[in-house]
Amino acid sequence: MVQLTVTGPYTAKDQQKADLANKFIGRGSDRSSTAQYAKDYGPYANCGVYKRGDVVFISAEGNRSGRLTPDYKEITLAIKAKVVFVTDNLSDRERSYNIGEREVAEFLLQNNYYEYWLGAMPGRWRPK
Repeated sequence: MVQLTVTGPYTAKDQQKADLANKFIGRGSDRSSTAQYAKDYGPYANCGVYKRGDVVFISAEGNRSGRLTPDYKEITLAIKAKVVFVTDNLSDRERSYNIGEREVAEFLLQNNYYEYWLGAMPGRWRPK
């Protein structure tokens, strides 16, 4: 289990995702929690190699100046391996700041994934 560096009030919900995941996908600007979590995951962050059975925590940067968009190339590699993803749940995604989390959810839907753990913390996605 990866212990995330506390970056703010939302680290606790993100730690719930980290507790389930063996890999991480996320890129963020220098000030972002996403960038810190990638450091916390070390070689298991944005690693480019995924297999069925992996559980991948995706973090996406919120609506701030200088934000980086989700790493769709890396997410696509994981999709091809048919991993399970953990993300923010619907209520957290709907906060106005969480534009990146909404972008990730839309991308997963477009790539034949569905959220099967509705309403729970965290959101969980698997291929159809």
